[in-house]
Amino acid sequence: MKWQNKAIAKIFNSNVLNSIARGDFSYLEKLQEQKNYDINGLNLSDFYQQAYTYLSKNYQNEYFYKSLIIKKILLGRHSLNTATMLSEFRVGLRKADCVILNGKSTCYEIKTNYDSLIRLEDQLDSYLQLFDEVYVVCSTAHLQSVVDITSPCVGILVLNEFNRFTQIRKAIKRTQLLNRGLLMQSLRQEEYKKLAEILINDKINLPNTLLYKECLDIVEKYADEKFLNIKFIEILKKSRKNNDKLIKSLPDSLANAAISYRFGKKETDNLIEYFKKEVPIHVLSDSKREIE
Repeated sequence: MKWQNKAIAKIFNSNVLNSIARGDFSYLEKLQEQKNYDINGLNLSDFYQQAYTYLSKNYQNEYFYKSLIIKKILLGRHSLNTATMLSEFRVGLRKADCVILNGKSTCYEIKTNYDSLIRLEDQLDSYLQLFDEVYVVCSTAHLQSVVDITSPCVGILVLNEFNRFTQIRKAIKRTQLLNRGLLMQSLRQEEYKKLAEILINDKINLPNTLLYKECLDIVEKYADEKFLNIKFIEILKKSRKNNDKLIKSLPDSLANAAISYRFGKKETDNLIEYFKKEVPIHVLSDSKREIE
C-alpha cells in the first residue's frame, strides 16, 4: 500500500495545489480513476480533510508532522498575531524543517519513520549556533537513537500512538555565542541590510557587490548580542509573516501548505474561492473557467 499512501500524500504538495489554483483538478480525478481514493460527492475541503485523516493513520510523513507542530505549538501555544513559522529555513548549507519565532527562536528538526538520522548531528550543530532553542521531533522508532545522539541541551518531542507530541526532554536555551556568519547567511539581502542599518542607526547606500561584506562586518563587530538576536527575530517575523487570511480560509489540513508554499496573489485568491465552495469536486472541475 506504500504506493497508494504516497499517491494520496501528493495532493498536499505545492505542484498539485498550484494546479488546483489554476483550475486543474486532473490529479484528484486521476486518484478517482485509479481507485486510490473515492472523491464522489465530496467538496474540496471535505476531500482534503478526509485525506489528511487517512494519512494520520497510514502515512505519517513530514507534512503530517509539520501540520501537528502548527496545530499544537504555533496555534496551540501562540497565535498568528504574535508568532511566525518558517518552513525549510536556510541555515548555512542546511535547512531547518520548522522555526517558530515569537519572543525567541525555536527550531524543530523532524525525523519521521521515513527519515535517516545520518545527518542529524551535523544539522543540530548548525542550529545550536543560531537558534535560542532546538528540538528534535521524532517517531517512537527513532526515539532511543535520538536520545543517544543528541546533546542534553537539545529538546526531544516524540509522536505518540495518539498522534500527539510527548515531551521527552525540554530544550535548554542557547548558551554558546551566536554564530553571526550563519545568521547573515540565513537572511535575504533586504533583511540583512535592514538589520545592519538598525545596528548602526544609519542608512547604508552601497552597490550590491559591496553590500554583504559591509553588513557582515557591522553584524560581526556589534557588541550587544542580546539586542542583535532580538532584531534578527523581529525582522524575520515582519518580512516573512505568515499569510493569516490564507491559513484561516483553508481547512486545517492545509495550514502547513499555506505556510510552507509560495502562491501568487491570483493563485491564493483562487484557492480561497475553491475551498469555500460546497459543491462536489467534479462540479468545480467542470466550472473551472468561472474563476479564471
